[in-house]
Amino acid sequence: MPPESRISDGILSYGVLAHALPTEETGEPEETGENLFAELSASAVLEDAGKGRRGAVLTRVDATGGVPLVRTTTRYSAPAQRFRPVHERLAQQIQDHSDLPAEFNNALFESYTNAYRTMGAHSDQALDLADDSHIAVFSCYRNPEAGPPRKLIFTPKDGDGEKFEIPLTHNSVVTFSVASNRRLKHRIVLDSPGEAEENEWLGLTFRTSKTSVHFRDGHAYLPQGARLALADDEQRDEFYRLRRRENQEANFTYPPLAYTISESDLMPPI
Repeated sequence: MPPESRISDGILSYGVLAHALPTEETGEPEETGENLFAELSASAVLEDAGKGRRGAVLTRVDATGGVPLVRTTTRYSAPAQRFRPVHERLAQQIQDHSDLPAEFNNALFESYTNAYRTMGAHSDQALDLADDSHIAVFSCYRNPEAGPPRKLIFTPKDGDGEKFEIPLTHNSVVTFSVASNRRLKHRIVLDSPGEAEENEWLGLTFRTSKTSVHFRDGHAYLPQGARLALADDEQRDEFYRLRRRENQEANFTYPPLAYTISESDLMPPI
């Protein structure tokens, strides 16, 4: 396993793979990371989420039928997709290597081309994230040799302290605690975008949801029993207003919300 680097309190970066994970077909490890890129590419259906960006939500349904929910400001039209074996194996390897206390049960799966250059600094939306859990960003590339990788830039919300950068190298992982996520903003950028060779980045952002919804008669119900609803215009405005506060305030916490702005959250996973 490649050496790890502790960038800051609560933030860790390392190469997750000395070789690719065992494949679903053979159960045997492959020797190149390119095969993992191909396996991940085939593991989920992504939908357009803006210029140069595609995405999907992955979820691990528990033994009771509970579906881990992570609400965000990105609106998807297709239902969440269940973890496949490659997602399970990757999540487990990250958890074992980082010695994380909480299991991952939800992931954001994204693909960026060089056309995607507009990510603003933000915290990951923590409305549904377990307080003592961690976020892990796994990166891989279609062509690992094609120039400098993307990088993850962290900036303190309160303005104290300097920003710092972490290269998102091929088959690497960056983990950070939800507590660090509250204190810091981050963004993923393409280094020297005008000079970079065209390449595709695949990223899986693993997280642990504390909000398990159950589906009954075609409707999603929150843990306290309230039915999860699609936000109306007023609620949607409130959701974005709260999100802006979260990106600005290190001590921000969400009030209880019984709605979502993404129709996909109201659909049973496939």
